[in-house]
Amino acid sequence: MREDIDKWLKELKKGSTKLSLLALLRTGDRYGYELISELEKRTSGVIVLKESNAYPALHSMESDGLVNSYWKETEEGLPPRKYYKITPKGEELLQEMIKEWKKYVLAMNKVWGLEDGNK
Repeated sequence: MREDIDKWLKELKKGSTKLSLLALLRTGDRYGYELISELEKRTSGVIVLKESNAYPALHSMESDGLVNSYWKETEEGLPPRKYYKITPKGEELLQEMIKEWKKYVLAMNKVWGLEDGNK
């Protein structure tokens, strides 16, 4: 049973990675590891994104024009970090994704018999 749940959760995470990353970038520019850490923190550990999933998603979003990246020097001689910034196209997509996500949640609430989502 646990194996089935883990498979399902993996698919759910994969489907919400772009939405999660764009939503975090809406609040400010961040570097990759910072995005991963902030997502885990904000979700109290429910959503844990691995670097092996986060960076390909960020690179794909950059190729699609949803985010831009730039290098920023760090303090005390550490290597520079690559920061990501949401673009207007990314913001527009995020708004549509949130709208669709909410519709999906409302529909699932109806499937579960929670008509208005408040039960």
